[in-house]
Amino acid sequence: MKRQIAFTLRFDPVLYERVKAVSERGGQSVTSFVQAAVARKLHEEDEIALFDAFTCVAENSEETNVGFGCEAQREVALKDA
Repeated sequence: MKRQIAFTLRFDPVLYERVKAVSERGGQSVTSFVQAAVARKLHEEDEIALFDAFTCVAENSEETNVGFGCEAQREVALKDA
């Protein structure tokens, strides 16, 4: 098992009761529920960062030279042809 770090979270009592109820309905612990929710949020943030990076490339396409990549791919694809 991977080493885990324990720490304290503070929740509004109403929010905690909702988290507890939903996690129980899903057959999981509050810890597992919160871990899954945090993992989803981090994945969402990664997707946003990736989208922003590609948007930046697209907006600056005149400054971006991808021709060398196309030529390299062509060489690899046609190497054994």
